[in-house]
Amino acid sequence: MAFQDALAMAGGGVFVDGGVAVDLTEADAPSGPGEVDRVRARTARSRADRAEEGGAYAGPRRFGWSGASTDPRRMGNTHRNDEEWPHLLGMIKARAAGGSWRGIAADLNRKGVRTAREGRWSEQGVKGLVSHPAWWGGRILDGVLVRDPATGEPVIGRWDHADETRDGVGYGTWIGIMNEVRAGRARRGLALEDAAAPAAIAVAPRVYLFSGVLRCGRLNDLGQICRSRLCGNRATGRNAKYGDHYRCADPNCRGVGRRTAPVDEFLEGLVIGHLEEHVTGGAPDTAAWRGEGKPAELCAARRGIESSLVSGEVARGDVRDLLVRLGRHIESLESERREHAEEQAEENLLRGWSREKWTHMTVREKRPVITRVLASVLVLPVPGGVSDKAPFDPALLIPEWRRETTSGRRAP
Repeated sequence: MAFQDALAMAGGGVFVDGGVAVDLTEADAPSGPGEVDRVRARTARSRADRAEEGGAYAGPRRFGWSGASTDPRRMGNTHRNDEEWPHLLGMIKARAAGGSWRGIAADLNRKGVRTAREGRWSEQGVKGLVSHPAWWGGRILDGVLVRDPATGEPVIGRWDHADETRDGVGYGTWIGIMNEVRAGRARRGLALEDAAAPAAIAVAPRVYLFSGVLRCGRLNDLGQICRSRLCGNRATGRNAKYGDHYRCADPNCRGVGRRTAPVDEFLEGLVIGHLEEHVTGGAPDTAAWRGEGKPAELCAARRGIESSLVSGEVARGDVRDLLVRLGRHIESLESERREHAEEQAEENLLRGWSREKWTHMTVREKRPVITRVLASVLVLPVPGGVSDKAPFDPALLIPEWRRETTSGRRAP
């Protein structure tokens, strides 16, 4: 353990065991009772120390930086990759100029630029890279941007990063980009920024009735159906008068889109008709869990043993294994009880369904019912020669129903 502590203090040592490199500064390596908590505490302290000192990020290679090298010896994510760096700056500048995540990803793929793992770029991949503060030298720890306690300014890491003067982008650029980001994970670390940021976080995301159920029916370059999910998008700018719309989420697809209002109205009618035809009534099943009462009994037994320990009636060494087994058994039973509740909720989802009940359900309540009976809906592109603003054509929506329902009858 002294060796492991030394590596943690050094902040970057690697131990090789049986031909496998093990990063002991990041990985838990318990060697006895209670060691797990001590290792986790050491790891957390080491991570916090490296963050406050500006140490480089650990983990897999990040796009824009070179990986670890043994000759000469250097850590990964420290020196910029001259081939990838211009593309990283291009992503940042494109987003700062108002470019969409989807458009940036598509442009990278058209140029043949690969990710750090040699894959194709996705909308989420670009967003995760550009919204991360590493490119300007920042770091987030426990959900908060690491700052100098004396000055309150962000701690700038000791790795190659963008410079406002040299590269034209920096911390201020990142703040401007993040003001337009609504994803909670991407906005972590901005809790202590300006007052506008928390207000943006508090905005509730819009929920679309058939988002994710709709699938793109356009043919790709290989002559295959895209089948990527269509997600709901809020209408903005000059297109706001047309209303919100569903659009293919694959940045490598030219995109299929439909206005949400006519799609929701048509498909909701189909779902209601399908439910009335194929789902039978009946009261919800309230079958009790077979292990009801057992967790409480085991918890009472554990409390009795712990009381005996406190009073000195028994030694910890005599009951340690028993307490461990009791704890594992209680966790197993609690997990089983949760699974039973989830299974029963799923089975009761359509029991007692009625058209009147549907009218009082929220969008969040309707979506599980829809996905229970409707596997997907293929959205075909508008035929050539037909305007995108032509009247809604329901023939371009091809629903695929699930074969099984809770009524036990099969859908066609």
